[in-house]
Amino acid sequence: MERVLLRELGFKTRNEALAFLKRLWRQEKAACPICGNEMEQLHKKAKKSDCDWQCKNCNKTYKTMYLLDEINEQMPE
Repeated sequence: MERVLLRELGFKTRNEALAFLKRLWRQEKAACPICGNEMEQLHKKAKKSDCDWQCKNCNKTYKTMYLLDEINEQMPE
């Protein structure tokens, strides 16, 4: 699985990107911004972290802490 980068997601604003991350952190169902399929928690069996998600259709891993760092670097307020 390949880790997704912020530029691949196509968010136009910082608020749009942060809203996506907040949905994941609240463990709400979210669609993959790349292919539109529903994403799953990466560590749901081990319950180690709710910060990592995956899309099995496009084989991408969403590591939300890395994405947050990218948002802060590339989309300053």
